[in-house]
Amino acid sequence: MWRRQSVLRTTSWLQASSRALLSFEATTSKPTIKPLYSIEKQKHLLQVVQAVHEEAGRPKAISIKSLFRIPSSDKYPLALQGMFFPATKLRKEKREGHLDADIVAALEAMGFVWKVDQFQWSQTQLALTKYKEFHGNLLVQSDFKVPKDDPVWPTELWSKKLGVAVARIRAHKTTLPPEKKQWLDSTGFVWDAAELHWKSNLAALETFKAMHDHLLVPSEFVVPADDPQWPVEMWGLKLGKLISRLRSTTTSLPPHKLNVLNSLGFVWRVNARGVHRSPPANFSLKEQQHILQVVQVQLSQQRHTKFVYLPGRFRVPDQAPWPLHLHKVKPLDISLFRRAKLQGSLEPSVVQALDAVHFVWNGLEHQWSLNMEALGIYKAQYQDLLIPVDFVVPQDDPQWPVYLWGKKLGMVVHNLRGREAKLTPERRQALNAMGFEWDANQAQWQLNLAALKTFKQVYGHVKILREFVVPSEGGWWPSRFWGFRLGTYVNSLRMRVDTLPSEQRHALDELGFVWKPMEDQWNNRNLLALKTFKRIYCHMKIPMKFVVPDQDPKWPPQLWNMKLGQLVANIHVRHHGYPASRLDQLHQLGLVL
Repeated sequence: MWRRQSVLRTTSWLQASSRALLSFEATTSKPTIKPLYSIEKQKHLLQVVQAVHEEAGRPKAISIKSLFRIPSSDKYPLALQGMFFPATKLRKEKREGHLDADIVAALEAMGFVWKVDQFQWSQTQLALTKYKEFHGNLLVQSDFKVPKDDPVWPTELWSKKLGVAVARIRAHKTTLPPEKKQWLDSTGFVWDAAELHWKSNLAALETFKAMHDHLLVPSEFVVPADDPQWPVEMWGLKLGKLISRLRSTTTSLPPHKLNVLNSLGFVWRVNARGVHRSPPANFSLKEQQHILQVVQVQLSQQRHTKFVYLPGRFRVPDQAPWPLHLHKVKPLDISLFRRAKLQGSLEPSVVQALDAVHFVWNGLEHQWSLNMEALGIYKAQYQDLLIPVDFVVPQDDPQWPVYLWGKKLGMVVHNLRGREAKLTPERRQALNAMGFEWDANQAQWQLNLAALKTFKQVYGHVKILREFVVPSEGGWWPSRFWGFRLGTYVNSLRMRVDTLPSEQRHALDELGFVWKPMEDQWNNRNLLALKTFKRIYCHMKIPMKFVVPDQDPKWPPQLWNMKLGQLVANIHVRHHGYPASRLDQLHQLGLVL
């Protein structure tokens, strides 16, 4: 009995001691950290974000840097003007759960960025995707910065230092998370820029060698634009200067590069004049007849008979109906064959047979005539030559000749503008007679204005949402506008209103362009809906789930199905950032905030 009482007393003592210890730990534990910002201060910070969000054109995401100094403007709270925005501390308060739930909801409704690293990575992904879409590769120069005010780029990327971002990615290759590296690899990201430039230059040398059977490249040689014998990405490459640089770096080139160049037949020493005699253009009658056979087969395989064109180096396919005896032989040197014709060394009967099928003897003249024909067809369709840089002649379109299908006409126009000074007077005159626009900026403006006019014809107004992209279906829009991010462009116009030329502003005003969509939305929709509700119901106690009835003649048609209750809920959250005039309107209506 005594043992049992002793055990009970001991157990009771241990329980009491444990409770005392827990109580002591609770009283001596780390005190609860109070929120850094009062509700009033949080509302002021929300006003700052709302003002920045509005000035930026209400983007889907908004990130404010810690070095952002709050301007001295009526749009911003007076108590915070001139101070740096505490972005880092605000994010920390959010992580620790110290921000008011309504404030957090309002910030997130604007897309406020809480995790900066994730946001920056998503922006870099978007920028790299767009760069590859425009350039066909990811050879981003170290000083490349996304152009500002360029409607083809999303506004949130304007002025982004993409070259710096790419250099940073390369520098941290070994520490990148596997999923990021996998995504970069899938896009063709260039980890070793120097090696890729080497491969690109080597490909240009191989192309020249394939066309001319030698590497005696004149020092002034530049890869011609619009020449299908050359890949588009090589157009304009100063190959002659590249050759000169290679010759001057003989001692510093790695052995494997020297071996590759030597195997190509690279000429390290040239005469002082830098001019080289071309290989002789001699073709036996048998060789001439072989080429005639190839041309005749090519004619039978193509879908038109207007001409027969062969590239400078043509490899005969090793399949029927191509001549069996020409399978797996070295490529035919068509460039040299054309030169033989100029020299008068070809058999007259062969020349006559080739002329009968309209064989192309002059590749450059041929390309010029195709370009002019394409420009003429484009103008007949659209009544202008405002051709988007990414315009490609559509496939299987009966309005275009089959031999023009797939032609990158927008790039042709871009290159013509860049070579205006090098064009002959006759060619410049021919383009001028067609109404060719040499000023790319002016052409882009006229094209964008045409898109705005089309929007108005289709929808009856130019109140264009930021997310609007021209649809590729429905038949209302010309194909040259398909996929155009017109909403992004409109947003850029609003941001540049103070710097737009007066004639452009005048043209937009004549269209009925809305410069301040938020004010227009407020006055012509939101405020109208609130006034209509009060007129009908004689009070402003609007339920959260209230939706304007459909087909109700008491309501203006443009308000039917409007979620008015949700609008009022948003007003309660966002009214702290409203201008005084808007608050007065709400008070006069009797809306309790």
